[in-house]
Amino acid sequence: MAKFKPSADRILEAAEDVFARFGYGEVSLRQLMAAAGVSTTAFYARFDSKEAVMAALTTRLFGELYADAPGVLDRARDLAEGIDVGVDLLCDRFERRRPLVRLILSEAGSATAAVAARRRAYNLLAGFLAQRLAALAQRKHVALADPEALAWALVGALEIQIVRWAVWDEIDTPTLRAQLRAAARAILPPMESP
Repeated sequence: MAKFKPSADRILEAAEDVFARFGYGEVSLRQLMAAAGVSTTAFYARFDSKEAVMAALTTRLFGELYADAPGVLDRARDLAEGIDVGVDLLCDRFERRRPLVRLILSEAGSATAAVAARRRAYNLLAGFLAQRLAALAQRKHVALADPEALAWALVGALEIQIVRWAVWDEIDTPTLRAQLRAAARAILPPMESP
C-alpha cells in the first residue's frame, strides 16, 4: 500500500477543524500536526508556523469568494441585482465556513500574517467594488464623487453585519442576507434614470 505525502490542503482542513473546536490561541503546533496526521518535517515543508496556517486559511476563504465574484456579478443586469447576487455569493461561501469566519474576525488578530491576509483581501474587495462603481459612474448610471471611499464604506458596513452573525451570534443567516442587502442599499447611491 502506497503512503501518500501529506498536502497543505490536509493540514489546512485539520487546522480549520481544530481551530474551530478549541480556538486558535488554544491549539498548539503539536496538536495541529497530530490532527493533520503529519510529522514535524512534513508540516514545516509546507508552513513555517501556526500563524502561517491561519494566514493560508484566511487567504483561501477570501480567494474562493473572489474566484467566483466576477462571473456572478457580470450576470447582474443592474446595481440592485448586483447587490442581490453579491450578497448571495458572500452568504453561500461564508455560511458553510462560519467557524472559520468567526476565527478570522475574532481570534486571528493576534496572528500578524493572518491580519495581513485579511488586509489584502479587504483591499482586493474594496478595489473590485471601486472599479465596478467607477464603471457605473462613467456610464452615468450613478452619480459618485469618490468610488473608492464608497467602496470602503460598503466593506465596513458589510463587515459589521458579518461580525453580528459570525462572532456575536446576534443574527441568523436569513437575517444576515437581509441586513447585508439593506446596508448595501442604504450606502449606495440610487441609480440614475436613463
